[in-house]
Amino acid sequence: MTTALLEYKNVHKIFNQNMVLKSINLIIEPGMVVGLLGKNGAGKTTLLRSALGLIEIDTGEVFTLGANPTQLNTELKSQVGYVPQQAFGYEGFSIREALDLHSSFYCEWDNSLEQDWLKRFELNPDDMVENLSIGQRQALALIMAMAYRPKLLILDEPVASLDPIARREFMLDLFDLSLESGSGVIFSTHITSDIERVATHVALVKDGEVKLFNELDELKSSIRKVNFNPTQTINLSQFDILHQTTNAAIISGYQNEQIPDALHISSLSLEQLFVELHA
Repeated sequence: MTTALLEYKNVHKIFNQNMVLKSINLIIEPGMVVGLLGKNGAGKTTLLRSALGLIEIDTGEVFTLGANPTQLNTELKSQVGYVPQQAFGYEGFSIREALDLHSSFYCEWDNSLEQDWLKRFELNPDDMVENLSIGQRQALALIMAMAYRPKLLILDEPVASLDPIARREFMLDLFDLSLESGSGVIFSTHITSDIERVATHVALVKDGEVKLFNELDELKSSIRKVNFNPTQTINLSQFDILHQTTNAAIISGYQNEQIPDALHISSLSLEQLFVELHA
């Protein structure tokens, strides 16, 4: 059996009497690229930081590379890559100096991958870190997190500060790297096109709960919007109802069944699903 790279078991977290994570159950295995989709404030960052031991959960269990994330040893830490939302320090260093220092901690550092991505992001090794734009700092953080080919890569809004071309190219590289290295990736975003471009799986987070977790293709094929006459009673008990109004429902588990009294059954793009669930 494949050992999970990251696993959440019935995880709960409360901040200031507010439930920010509720009944989280997720498994990330080698080769999976999981897009964590949700609005700002949905709990995505808390979820990711708990996998690193940066936030302690209240109840439930988290296993990062099979261990409690608050007790990761040096060897396991060297197999996890992390890019936070905000850029890091290294002021007073050139890009070259920063990479030399950072790479010295990782025996598996891939110099050719580093050079390829310096060119991809158009970063000059002689430039000083403090003079970089926000997008350039984020690009440097991505190189530092990925050039040692970690088994588990955790990315919090990793490409939000990149221009559209750099974002597209990075997301494609991310997918290729995962397949090539057999690593697992979980990245948070509110940009549905990034998920549709590279994710194998989608976890849709709303108000601290994972409302959906499935393969991207399976999710698209099994989600439907059902419109009906509000004066009639429609039976949707055989499906998971994700959201319902007086004249429509978003259902999961659809497999081309006939639904009596349905006026219209329509498929949804990932963006349409996201909008519908937050209407």
